[in-house]
Amino acid sequence: MERREFLTAVAAMTVTPQRLTRTGQGWRAGVATIEITPDRSLWMAGFAARTEASQGVALPLHAKALALKCGNQATAVLVTADLLGVTARMTDRVAAAVQRRLGLRRQNILFNSSHTHCGPVVDEQLSVAYGLTAAQLDDIRTYTTQLEDKLATVIANAVSRLEPAQLSYARDETDFAANRRTAYLPLGPVDHTVHVLRVDGLDGGLKAIVFGYACHNTTLPPTIVQYHGDYAGVAQAILEKGHAGTTALFVAGCGADANPTPRGTIDLVNAHGTSLAEAVDRALISPTSIAATLRTAYGTVDLPFVDEAARARWHSRLKIDAIYLERHAAVMKKLIDRDGRLPVAQRDPIQVWQFGSNVRDDSTAARSSTREPAGFTLVALGGEVVVDYALRLAREYPARRMWVAGYSNDVFGYVPSLRVLREGGYEGGDAMIYYARPGPFTEQVEQLIVGKVHQLIGGR
Repeated sequence: MERREFLTAVAAMTVTPQRLTRTGQGWRAGVATIEITPDRSLWMAGFAARTEASQGVALPLHAKALALKCGNQATAVLVTADLLGVTARMTDRVAAAVQRRLGLRRQNILFNSSHTHCGPVVDEQLSVAYGLTAAQLDDIRTYTTQLEDKLATVIANAVSRLEPAQLSYARDETDFAANRRTAYLPLGPVDHTVHVLRVDGLDGGLKAIVFGYACHNTTLPPTIVQYHGDYAGVAQAILEKGHAGTTALFVAGCGADANPTPRGTIDLVNAHGTSLAEAVDRALISPTSIAATLRTAYGTVDLPFVDEAARARWHSRLKIDAIYLERHAAVMKKLIDRDGRLPVAQRDPIQVWQFGSNVRDDSTAARSSTREPAGFTLVALGGEVVVDYALRLAREYPARRMWVAGYSNDVFGYVPSLRVLREGGYEGGDAMIYYARPGPFTEQVEQLIVGKVHQLIGGR
């Protein structure tokens, strides 16, 4: 028996129906999947260096939803998608439709994108990076509308399938993520943690696996022009094949400054996907039960852009091809013509889900063969978030299991920490050109975000 087959077999036998009957009656869960692979050739998102639209499908793209309910509390739904990202306009429209149809509150709908660079462009995201024709833009708008309908549908389907379940949490590691800002810090910070939420039915069957990792989904290069979910898509496919009847949902972490290493080929994307799936299977073997409580919170914070003088200094230092600067200038002119000025801030959505009891004692858990129900905190941040945020929040909440995701609810641009902002470079502010933002954020950015997280978690 191969190593992965062994891990899968052991993981499948770990949680028994008897234990579920005793501890899992408070939770109900439902899961659904819908394919979102475009039915036509569209421009692919992520790489400005691409020279042609998509040419077929290497691995189908999906959106998935996990609905959770405990006791009389409101239903919450996690939505994941094999996309570079979603925009606030998209998630606002989907959430509004779901609120009308199902009565779900905004704080109970969480959208996360895998950040694959082999999916379609959606909405007007990264518009400066692509020289799109009017016909291509129309096709993207049509697909975006269809996608929003599918996201609403997959949420409704998951909610309709709620049934008794048990939740448990675990984590492991895999090490293919490497900090890519080597020009500033050769051995920069990275987070190799693999977070796993296991969802079992009362019959002992594994219903869903939610897993997260903090690394760009950029194993495949710009020369690949077939739809593909990159390493996250491979890992989901492996887990679903190894655990029959299970739905695997990937949640992208704070990997804005991390790349898969090595990268560049189909063989490597399969290797990284396998490595991640193996880490998930190891975690599935011995998870900690999650007490049946869920507290949700949602808010926004305005991240100020630098003023005109600082923007001019930033612009003068940019080392970006003239074509992108020209496109950016054209977008800025349209904004001024429409609004009379450039935007002064970016609205950033922040969401917190607190599962079960969040106080932990790892030393006690490690010694005990019978673990008492515990919990974890899922923090979902908008934008392409650098790893410093996950590491800082883990330090500031040492008594909690902290799972921090980026690429959630609105992928509007890079979100640097104060350190990365001061260092500069692509993640520090230069990428704002491609995202059609007026300039970098001010040095308030990190404290504003962390302060909002503190507020939403409460009890500090």
